[in-house]
Amino acid sequence: MQRTEIARTILVVEDNTDVRALFCEVLRTEGYLVLEAANGAQAYELLLDPQQRVDVVLTDLRMPVMDGLELAAKLKSEAQFAAIPVVLLSATPMKNSWQARENFAALLTKPCAFSLLLSTVEAVL
Repeated sequence: MQRTEIARTILVVEDNTDVRALFCEVLRTEGYLVLEAANGAQAYELLLDPQQRVDVVLTDLRMPVMDGLELAAKLKSEAQFAAIPVVLLSATPMKNSWQARENFAALLTKPCAFSLLLSTVEAVL
């Protein structure tokens, strides 16, 4: 009996359209289902949809409306989302590393090699 592999879903939260499109393309090429949001508020709305199942959130730090840290803290504080690993992918270093460790499963710095991005996503899954 063969086991059927269920595609994992990644939510990419990035306000730069070109950067978001690039990461989404790489992840889709690797077989992931990819959802997109331009900021944390849009991402949160997607997560509230009972039809969506998200395995990993990949987020930028600095975004309008709701930034990546606010999104991660909100998800960690709510039982239905607390187990979803949130990976920070940002060109801006976190000034408070305790906040980063508390809210993010992994921290990546842009520009980031795609191989490192993919291995990090696999590691947090």
